[in-house]
Amino acid sequence: MTFFPDQFPKLDGKRYIKQIGIIVLLVVLLGQPYLVHAQRSSGTKLYLPVVLNRWGDFTTARKFLGIYMPVYWTTDSVRPNMSRADTLAGKKHSVSGWFISLQDIAFTSRQTDNRTNNFFRQLEALWQGGYISFVNIMAATQVSSNEVNDNCPFSPTAYQIAKGDCDKAIQGMAELYKQWIGQGGGRIAFIAPLPEMNGVRSDGQLWTSYGGDPANFQLAYQRFQSIFKQQGVNEDQVWWVFAPNGWSVNSHKFEDYYPRGSIVDAIGFSSYNFGYCKVAYPWQRWEDYTTLYEPYIERIYALAPNKPIIITQTGTTAEQSYTGENNTTAKNKWLEDNYRWLASQPQVLGIMYYDYDQSTWECNWRILQDDATFKPGYQAGASATAFQALTAQDLRSIIP
Repeated sequence: MTFFPDQFPKLDGKRYIKQIGIIVLLVVLLGQPYLVHAQRSSGTKLYLPVVLNRWGDFTTARKFLGIYMPVYWTTDSVRPNMSRADTLAGKKHSVSGWFISLQDIAFTSRQTDNRTNNFFRQLEALWQGGYISFVNIMAATQVSSNEVNDNCPFSPTAYQIAKGDCDKAIQGMAELYKQWIGQGGGRIAFIAPLPEMNGVRSDGQLWTSYGGDPANFQLAYQRFQSIFKQQGVNEDQVWWVFAPNGWSVNSHKFEDYYPRGSIVDAIGFSSYNFGYCKVAYPWQRWEDYTTLYEPYIERIYALAPNKPIIITQTGTTAEQSYTGENNTTAKNKWLEDNYRWLASQPQVLGIMYYDYDQSTWECNWRILQDDATFKPGYQAGASATAFQALTAQDLRSIIP
């Protein structure tokens, strides 16, 4: 087996000093370190907001609320839409999630004006509105009006991305990001390259063109980071997120895809309560945190105990039975119970709700189509004191 230097974790001086300081403090106060992992104690589980589980483990008592909305972000669209979400929660969301593909014209010579560039413009509009972007970098599988194969082929595999077939698109992205953060003010965003790479359908088919190849996925992920670094984007100017799907069959476990040679700032996962939505057949059931989050949080802890966890995509239907009727009471209770549970998890940094209605081909996840319908549940869940309106500066002090 051949090892390369970038396969070993890089030492972060500030993080190292911080961890040594914590260890010294524990020794002074306790005589010897008494280490507790709240999620693995026997008997009744006790979830405490602030627990130092092990040396170097990540914990935080402050967490952010995030949301995805079917909106193209401009200065005109941020205020009305994000204000609705904030009103629904009863407090400000910190993060807004969105998607863009490697084939987007933003990363070609076809869209050179940053004021209308699909990547730069959305980053800036949300930032000016007081929100941090969580950008999922996808790969288009079909042609749309805003997607071309100038600098990246359609439906690229992990191997193609790893060997450089999409380098021009990634370079264009990195250049735009460099220009954006260059405006100052502490601008920063979460970037999740090639999310849900391990996702498979019930028939065993992969969700993405870049899935099914863990070794090359790791190289493709590293390629994003290398190109950003080459373009002058430092490690402290972007938060890199590894964002697989939670559920997966044994041949596509997210652990196999984890890019260990890269600097991953946070690990996230997607997990939804499909309930009795038509696409959940034949495994329809109403699920909560015991199956949607807890098992994956445990696995991520084992994989990388010093990394913050973000629920990068989640949502719930209102279909609690085979009748197909919407049970708004059950959906409200789900929102309250699961948000409160996540608020109590020491390693969880934030949660991103997927506010989309995809009922024509999937499920209706929306909570904002009627501001009153799901306000009781969402506001009750979001009212947990752990959920706070965190700024970029706050997050810089929290994320190792």
